[in-house]
Amino acid sequence: MTLKEQILSFIFSFLAGIIIQLIYKFSYKYIYNVKKIYTFLNSLLLFTNITLIYFKIFYYINGGIINIYFLLITVLTFLYLNNKKFTKKM
Repeated sequence: MTLKEQILSFIFSFLAGIIIQLIYKFSYKYIYNVKKIYTFLNSLLLFTNITLIYFKIFYYINGGIINIYFLLITVLTFLYLNNKKFTKKM
């Protein structure tokens, strides 16, 4: 993997974490304010779609090579933005 592909992958992983957090925030009421079976199915469908889109874009960026640190950047960005929101309310 070239340096250019790695930089694009890092940037995409960071932006993907932000976008996933925004989608999660927008669809929160549709996921958790319904019956339990619908909650499970809605969250399964949402995160399956997000995962497929994430891997498809990575396929176009660097041929589908995904390292663990790209996933860590995405997850940590998502968690940081969610925790930041909760600490502001307190």
